[in-house]
Amino acid sequence: MSSGTIWVTRPEPGNAITTAALQNAGFSMLGLPVLDVRFVAPAGGLPAERPDWIVFVSANAVRGFEATGFRGKVRVAAVGSRTAHEAASRGWNVELVPKSENAEGLLEIFGHVDLKERRVWIPGGNRQGSARQLLPEALRARGALVFMLNVYETLDRELKMEELARLDAADPGIIVFHSPSAVEAVYSSAAPGSVRRWQKADLVAIGSTTLASCRGVRSDRIWECREPSDAALVTLITSMTNKITEEKHA
Repeated sequence: MSSGTIWVTRPEPGNAITTAALQNAGFSMLGLPVLDVRFVAPAGGLPAERPDWIVFVSANAVRGFEATGFRGKVRVAAVGSRTAHEAASRGWNVELVPKSENAEGLLEIFGHVDLKERRVWIPGGNRQGSARQLLPEALRARGALVFMLNVYETLDRELKMEELARLDAADPGIIVFHSPSAVEAVYSSAAPGSVRRWQKADLVAIGSTTLASCRGVRSDRIWECREPSDAALVTLITSMTNKITEEKHA
């Protein structure tokens, strides 16, 4: 593993937060998003009948759903602490937050909830992931009436000339990926040379779905951060750098 710069690829506003957390831990950082998020109105509007549950699978889903203007007393589940905090800050009463912050964790925590004939709304994005496949299928299998609502779009972002220059000037150490979409953007055949020179850096994947995407483009030097929190990310990368330092002095 290289001891060079860490590149955080996630979209804003999360990019600045994650980059700052790692920088405060003493790492050399580049915070350059490769994706943009645009909030959109659900096609066809909201379902006529009000939901029994709303399941927020990301902070962007919370922000996008806010734009629909929907309000009312409804039970809410969130995929993890960051999403739960975003929802709570906007006035939602979050009842369920799994310890394992992923779709599997949500399914586990719903295990003791009667979902038969319950209307479940899942706001999400336009790209594939466990929230669009595993979660709705499993909830429907338990009798829930699931409605997927596209409330945001994830778009590839073209890096500016000055951002490409920053990539050129840095020593590639680690790329941090928060989504399969970011992996696809960096490893695209159309990626500029400034990005391609980073393709041999160590990869840190947030969650199992992103990990699978990393393994689809590389077979070595891939690390998984199982919890999508900045604290967990700092702990993992600190452990990685400590390990390589110990090996150098062994």
